[in-house]
Amino acid sequence: MSNASACTVSEDMTSSVPLNSTDIPNSDRIKIADMMYAASQWPNVEIRGIVYAGGYVKERNPKAIAFERAAALKAYLVQLGVKDANVWIDTRIINAPDVDDKGNAALDQISVSLVPICDGGCERLCDDPLVTPNSRGIK
Repeated sequence: MSNASACTVSEDMTSSVPLNSTDIPNSDRIKIADMMYAASQWPNVEIRGIVYAGGYVKERNPKAIAFERAAALKAYLVQLGVKDANVWIDTRIINAPDVDDKGNAALDQISVSLVPICDGGCERLCDDPLVTPNSRGIK
């Protein structure tokens, strides 16, 4: 019987922003820049940026706001060094607030994940001392 191994390598953030705002708050810009720095330590990979942006139904024109938020996040990721073609965008309309682990309502209108793009798969990153996986499977 062979051993199987798995891990997840990513940098992630989710945030609520002021209603009707399409600006990325400075605190979130810092988080994303820190994520990008951590991802830049991954050896011999390209970085994919995955952007989720939502517009809350009670915001003015939530669909347009979601697209503007997504465009701002993509532009920032490209400015930080993610290739334009490596940014995926998903927008959505938020019908009701999410509930966090403490039971508080949160809109979480923006979310960014950075993941490695590896030729032939990223399994080698699971045991690389430069990489800290956020989860590990059974070996």
